[in-house]
Amino acid sequence: MKKSSFITILLFATLATLFSCSPSNQTNTSEMPPFDKLPGQSDKAAVKVGHFPSRMHAFIWRNWGLVPAEKLATVLNTSTKNVQKVATSMGLQRNPTIDPVWLSSKGYITVLRRNWHLLPYGQILQLLDKTQEELEWSLYEDDFLFTKLGRIKPACDPLYWEKPTSQQKAQCKEIEEIAQSNKPKEVVPRFAFFENMPMIEMPIHDNKTPTEGLRMAFSYCAEYGDPLMDPNQESYPDELLQRLASQGINAVWVHSVLRMLVEPKGVFPGDEHSQERLKNLKVLVDRAAKYGIKVMLYVNEPRALPTRWFDNEERKAMAGITSGDLRTLCTSDPKVREWLSESYKNIFETVSGLGGVFIISMSENLTNCASKGHQDDCPRCSKRPHDELIAEVNNTIAEGVLKGNPSARILVWDWGWNDDYAHRIIKRLDKRCTLMSVSEWSLPIERGGITSNVGEYSISSIGPGPRAVEHWDMAQKAGLSTAAKVMVNASWELGSMPVIPAMYLIAEHAQHLAQLHTKDVIMTWSVGGYPSVNFAVFQQLLSTNWTESDDLDQILGDIAQKYYGEQSGPLVRDAWKDFSKGFAEYPYNVGTLYNGPQQVGPANLLYLEPSGWKSTMVGFPYDDLNHWKSIYPTSVYIEQNQKVAEGFEQGIHYLEKALEKETDPTIQQMLITDLRRANGIKCYFRSIVNQASFIVYRDENHREKMKEAILQEMENVKEFIPLCDADPTFGYESSNHYFYVRNDLVEKVINLEWILHQLTNDNK
Repeated sequence: MKKSSFITILLFATLATLFSCSPSNQTNTSEMPPFDKLPGQSDKAAVKVGHFPSRMHAFIWRNWGLVPAEKLATVLNTSTKNVQKVATSMGLQRNPTIDPVWLSSKGYITVLRRNWHLLPYGQILQLLDKTQEELEWSLYEDDFLFTKLGRIKPACDPLYWEKPTSQQKAQCKEIEEIAQSNKPKEVVPRFAFFENMPMIEMPIHDNKTPTEGLRMAFSYCAEYGDPLMDPNQESYPDELLQRLASQGINAVWVHSVLRMLVEPKGVFPGDEHSQERLKNLKVLVDRAAKYGIKVMLYVNEPRALPTRWFDNEERKAMAGITSGDLRTLCTSDPKVREWLSESYKNIFETVSGLGGVFIISMSENLTNCASKGHQDDCPRCSKRPHDELIAEVNNTIAEGVLKGNPSARILVWDWGWNDDYAHRIIKRLDKRCTLMSVSEWSLPIERGGITSNVGEYSISSIGPGPRAVEHWDMAQKAGLSTAAKVMVNASWELGSMPVIPAMYLIAEHAQHLAQLHTKDVIMTWSVGGYPSVNFAVFQQLLSTNWTESDDLDQILGDIAQKYYGEQSGPLVRDAWKDFSKGFAEYPYNVGTLYNGPQQVGPANLLYLEPSGWKSTMVGFPYDDLNHWKSIYPTSVYIEQNQKVAEGFEQGIHYLEKALEKETDPTIQQMLITDLRRANGIKCYFRSIVNQASFIVYRDENHREKMKEAILQEMENVKEFIPLCDADPTFGYESSNHYFYVRNDLVEKVINLEWILHQLTNDNK
C-alpha cells in the first residue's frame, strides 16, 4: 500500500489539534470573572497597531459600523459621546446603521477576530454578549475556530478610554484625510448575497429530469456552528434552495454535534434545547423537499468532551485518551456504542425524511481513541486492530441511522485514513454504506518546477488522484458504492471569493469522473456553496457520455452560449480558458492553502518590523512568508502567484469586450458581476505578490524596493475597494464569516501610508 498521503494526513491532524494553555496574569481585572475555562491565554505580546494613534483608536475603528457605539462605550468604560468623538475625528460616519447580525451566530467571528489582538477575554465576552461557556463551545466546536485563531490568546491589558493627546489628534487628522479620500459612493450591505443578482436557470435539468446520483452542496450563507437553533432557518433561505435545485443540486448538508441533538441520558451528554433543534431540522427537511433536495448531516462523533466532564466514576470508566483539555468517549466500551447508535436511531425516527449522513471518523475533531492515531494510549483500544476500531465507529453510526430510516444514505469518508489500513477498514464496512474519497487527493503535480502531491481543496489540480481511484476500486470489490468529494465553486486556494471561474479545470475534472461512472458527488465543503454557473458546468460534464472525439472547447462554448447568448458566449468561453490557464499555475500545497494570505487578500496588513507571529489555519496570515510559501522557494512562490494574476488579467479583456457589445439586460448584469469578481481575484493575487515582495525587501533592508512594493499595493487596494463595495460576497465564507469589511481595506491604506511615512522620515 502507498504511504504518499500519510505525511499530509499528519499535517492535517497537527493543524486540527487543540491545546489549552494556562491563564496569564491580568491587571485591573477585579470586576472580571476568572477564565479557568477559556483556552490559550499567554504572555505573548499582541501585534502592535502603530498606524493608529493608540490601541483605543484601533478598537473604535475596527468595530465601527459592526458594533453599536453604546456597546463600545460600555467596553471602554466611557460615554457614547466620547466614542463618537474619537470615531468622527478619524473620518468615520457619526451614526452608521448597525446590522445586529454582526453579533449573532452568523457574524460574531468577524468581530471576535478583529478584537483578538486588542482585548483580553473578559472584554471580548462583554463585547460579544457571550458567557464563558458559550465562547468556549464556539472556540472548540465552531469549525476549529480556536485553531484558526492560532491556539493562543495574545496578552492584552484591559482597554479603557483615555482622552486623546494633541499628538494623537494630529495623527487622527491624517487618518481622516485618508478616510475622506476613500469615501464610498455606494456600498451594498454585507450579507445581501442574492439581491439584484440574476437568477441563473439550469439548462440541462428540470423537474421532469431528476439528477442521477447524489449531488450535494453546503449552503453558501449557512451558520456553521449551531444552525439548527435558528427558528427562521436563515442558513437555508428559499431563494438559495431554489437556485441550487435549478442547477441540479439534490442534497444539502448541515453541520451537527450529536450531544446538541439529544437529551441527556443517564451519564451521557445532551442538551436541553435538543428537541427544539430537531423540530427546526424537520421544518428544514420538509421545506427543502419542495425543491427536490434532501438534507444530510455531517457526522464526526462521538465528540471528545472537556476533561472536567468525566467527573464521576461511571463517566471516568468510559473515558479514552486525553489531548489537551479534551478526552474521548471510548468506543471500545459497548455502552458508548449503544448510546451512539440509539441516538442516531432516535434522530432519524423523529425527523422523518432526513436524507442521511456523511461520516468523518479520523483526524477532524478528536472523537474515537484512534481518530488522531493515539489508540495505544487507551487501555482498551490499544489491544484492538486499528481497522476494526475505525470500521466499528462507522458501522455503529450507520446501524442507528438505518434503524431510524432504512432508506437513508450513509457516506463513509476515508478522510485522514492511513492508506496502509484502508483496504481492511473497507472490507469491514456495512455493505449499505458508500465510500467517499477526495477525488484529487495524492495527485502528483508540478508548479514552477517544484513537484508535490495534492492533499485536497484544489480546483487547480484536476483529479482524480491515485488514492481515490485505488480506494474506490477496493470499495467496489467489497460490494460498496462509491462517491467523490470535489471542489467546484471555490476552495481554500481562495475561499473568500464566491466562485473561481476556472471552468476548463472544473470541466475536465468532471469529465474524468464521468469516465469512471461516478454518480454520487459532494461538491463543496463549507467553502464553495455559492450557486454559480460552475455547478451547472460540472453537472453537464459529469452527465456526458464521453468519446475520444469530444472537444472540450466546443462543449464549453455551447454551455457559454446557453447562458450568455450567441454574441457574448464565445468571448466568455475564451475568458474561462485564460482564467483556467492562470489558475493552473497556483502554487498549491496544504501549507500554502492554510497559511497563505489569500483569504484576507488586500486587507492583510504590512509590518515595518517582523510581527513575530506565525500564520494560522485560514485565520491570521500576519507576515509569515516562510509558512505562506510552504514547499516553494520564495521567488517561485511569488512568480506562481504572478502567473495566476496574469491569467485573470488576460481573461478579463474578453469579458470587457463581451460587455461592450452585449445588449440583453440580464446578460449584461451577469457580465458585470463576472467582471467585478474576476478583477477582484486578480487583485487578490497581485496583493500576494506585493506583500511577499515587501517582506523580502524588508528583510534585506532594501528601503527603496519596500517603497515600490507599498505603492504597488496602494494602487491595488484602491482598485479593490470599489469592487468590494459593490459585491457583498467579497471577503465572506460561511464558517469564517467575513474575513474583512470595508473599514479593513481603508485601514490597509492607512497602514501603507504610515509605513511609507516611516521609511521616508528614516531616510532624512
